[in-house]
Amino acid sequence: MPASGTPAQPNVAIEPETLGETFLLYRRQLTIGAVVIAATVGGVWLWQRSVQIKEEKGSVAYQAGEMAYVSGNKPLALTELEKVTTRYAGTAAGAQAAMLSAQILFDEGKHAEGVALLQKALGSANGDLKPGIQALLGAGFEATGKSAEAAEAYGKAAEGARLEGERQGYRMDAARAKVAAGDTPGATELYRTLASQEDSPFSGEARVRLGELLGKQ
Repeated sequence: MPASGTPAQPNVAIEPETLGETFLLYRRQLTIGAVVIAATVGGVWLWQRSVQIKEEKGSVAYQAGEMAYVSGNKPLALTELEKVTTRYAGTAAGAQAAMLSAQILFDEGKHAEGVALLQKALGSANGDLKPGIQALLGAGFEATGKSAEAAEAYGKAAEGARLEGERQGYRMDAARAKVAAGDTPGATELYRTLASQEDSPFSGEARVRLGELLGKQ
């Protein structure tokens, strides 16, 4: 019997019958939830495996085109590489095939075709390869006299590069293209920044180019 003045505490124990009824009530929902989770996990695994297989097949196909290029058979290389860019778009091999194809086309003087190929590959390329594609685009634009577009492409390559040395190299390219485009202030700013970095392998050349620009003003 509870002490005088102390309210009786309710019995909160759940009877076995109640537990059983609760499980039966929610069993269907619990089962469906378990199936959904299993399906989701399985679907993710299948997707990842599919991506892996596609990357592996693309790499093998790319090697065939690369071997043809190394052996000096550029027409065959372009044919094999085109298959890779078409079938394996979005993979590392697809992006690499587009880059090598563009380089071959540039060597043949077909800069417009190479630029178009790179621009198409850029949209589906992963982040690690985009700086290289942008740099090649810059080279293609420079070769066709589109200096402003080249400077922009080199700038984007510098922004995406992971290594500091690469960033500095692309900025040198961007500065050169800006000079050709008549953007002296933009080029001066880039050269001045690079010249101030004493540990940069480009600082010496940047100082020379900066002096040339300032001497013309």
